[in-house]
Amino acid sequence: MRSTAAVAACVLIAGVHGSAPPKNVEYPPEYPLIKNTELMEQAQHSPWTADPGDLVNCTAGGTPCAATYSAIGAGCCPYENAVCCSNQQTCCPADHTCVVNGTYLTTCVPNAGTTGTNSSGLSVCKTGPNVPLSTTQPNILIIGDSVSIGYTPYVASHMSEQALVLHSPLDVRDGGAEETAYGIQCLDYFLRAPAGNILEPDIIMFNWGLHDGPLGNSTVPGQAGLPDVYAEQLDNITQKLKAAQPNAKLLFALTSAVLCDPIGDGCVVNLNNQAAEIMAKYDIPTINLHDALVQQCGEPPVDNCWGVHNCFCPHCSAGGPNQGYDWLAETVIVPALTKLL
Repeated sequence: MRSTAAVAACVLIAGVHGSAPPKNVEYPPEYPLIKNTELMEQAQHSPWTADPGDLVNCTAGGTPCAATYSAIGAGCCPYENAVCCSNQQTCCPADHTCVVNGTYLTTCVPNAGTTGTNSSGLSVCKTGPNVPLSTTQPNILIIGDSVSIGYTPYVASHMSEQALVLHSPLDVRDGGAEETAYGIQCLDYFLRAPAGNILEPDIIMFNWGLHDGPLGNSTVPGQAGLPDVYAEQLDNITQKLKAAQPNAKLLFALTSAVLCDPIGDGCVVNLNNQAAEIMAKYDIPTINLHDALVQQCGEPPVDNCWGVHNCFCPHCSAGGPNQGYDWLAETVIVPALTKLL
């Protein structure tokens, strides 16, 4: 039984968001991802020569900007006529100057003659997948964090004869849908292809939580948020998703475990309890990734599962068949999605 102190410890975590997402994810060859590696590499260096407007169509009213962690190197800033910042990660309103304070932090300073005060820059929104939806199979869209980036290819592989499974946002090496504030800001773009067309999948599995406290108690736009706003913002996302996709079947994935860290994992349990209540309110079924992993690997702290060191701490890109992401996909996720087909 998890102690009450550990489960309630979400708001007590100190430090900043610092658990690096998996880099260089190895995708099964059949996973349908059009990844522009050259543009991704270019987007990490300045000057960046590609025109973001050639790569994305921000039909939702935003501005194309470079986005380092997008698989195509570009995304959409929600501001109209925005200023795209030099870090290829953030953006500011028109008639402002970006003062970049780090990779993810930017202060937007009004230009001379512009009214207003300094504000925080927004993280550029990554778009949905750049692979067309199937016209012959059901389509499943998985919206979620970096852990979901890891397991989606295995879900796609196991369900290849049943459905086309794609991940949103179009991100293969950062935090995916990130924190709930980013989800509210960018959901409309997650539900659109880079060309701007609205995606209409048959099933949407979605998740937020890992970037809302378990990895550090800090606010970093497009990376991390605070747990005390999680429930309100997740409720907002759920309402927006139901309104935008009235014909899609929805499934919420309760956040996976942080097996090496009892305090961080206690925060996951705290947020999962809140998420479960919200999903019950909207009659949306859930799957419990956290409890499945704890039952398989043991109560935190656990530093080894399937012989893999620090597996699901919070990622588990190592391991062979029926281990790590593949186990989670085949054992927990695929059966739940199959029931919805």
